[in-house]
Order: sequence, then structure tokens, then C-alpha cells
Amino acid sequence: MRSEALAALEIDLFGKKVRPIRFWTAIWRILWIERSHRGAVILIRLSQHWHARDRNGRARRRLMRLRRDFGCFVHCGASIGPGLNLPHPNGIVVGAGVRIGARCRIYQQVTLGARSGERANGEYPTLGDDVVIYPGAKLIGAVTVGNGAVVGANAVVTKDVPAFHTAYGIPAVMVPIATDKPVRADARHEEARHDA
Repeated sequence: MRSEALAALEIDLFGKKVRPIRFWTAIWRILWIERSHRGAVILIRLSQHWHARDRNGRARRRLMRLRRDFGCFVHCGASIGPGLNLPHPNGIVVGAGVRIGARCRIYQQVTLGARSGERANGEYPTLGDDVVIYPGAKLIGAVTVGNGAVVGANAVVTKDVPAFHTAYGIPAVMVPIATDKPVRADARHEEARHDA
């Protein structure tokens, strides 16, 4: 019986359920021959698999290889949904209590962690589904990022980001993501009249 982590890894790699021989062959090929960025996701999922089975030595070895080969740290206790995408996994840090939704994309040098110091409360960020976090972003403390939100490069997020908003800057400013719906001309004129 497969663990939750291996089922998520199957979706990460193939987007669907596949035969076991194809699954394990792909893992071996990616880790030992290709050595692509997908290897980071494989090592994260394998460490979570062994951690869930109380085989912490095996989990630790996977995390040590993750740090050595990709320069990133993802704690085994982080809850990560299926479809995780790490295009450039170097320098990513994910703390123990972080929750990441389905189909999230996280770029290099991103930190998802708890506060430290006098205001430390041990709370970690929570990401919704389909969230994109661009390089260098820092999400600190009990921050919730809504579904479909985008966190810009080098943003420092210490407050919640609503769904379908973009957060950018230091400290982060939230703006709604533009929609593809055309705005009626008479609606713009009504807004102008109400502002006057």
C-alpha cells in the first residue's frame, strides 16, 4: 500500500496514477541519470514517506542528499499537496509546520518559516492551491496565502494575502490580479460620477 507522500509524488511526476514499474523506473532515472530539478521533489516526497513510517534514519539521508545536491531544506513535517513544482530548487527553506496546497510553484531562495525572537509563536505559513511564489520571497509567521495568489520576487509577506491577489514589495502590498473580463465603458463612467 502506498503512502500519501508516494501518491502525491506520482501526481507530481506524471499527473495521474501509473503502473509501479514505470513509477520506480522514472524515480531511478531522474535521481541517478538526469539529475534534473524534479529530483528535489522526489527526495522531499521520499523523506516524507519514510518520516510517516517512523524510519527517521532513511528520511534524514534523503534530506541530507536534498541539501547536498540542491542546496534546499524542506522539513519532513511540512504538509505538501500534490502537483508541487520547484523549477529551481536551490536555496528553498520550508519549515516544519508549513502547509502547501495543490499545484503550487515555488522558485529559488524562497523562505517559508516561523517568526523568531520575542514574538515567536511557532506558527507557520499556509499556502492555498495554485499559488506561485517568485524568487527571493519570504513568508514569515502565521500567514495565509489564498488560492491562485502570486507572491512577487523578493517580497516580504507578514500579513495574509487574499485569494487571486498579488503581493509585492517590502513590506508586501496586495493588489488584485487583473481579470480577462472586459470592463464595460458605462461602468467606468458610473465610477467616475460616484467619485466626483
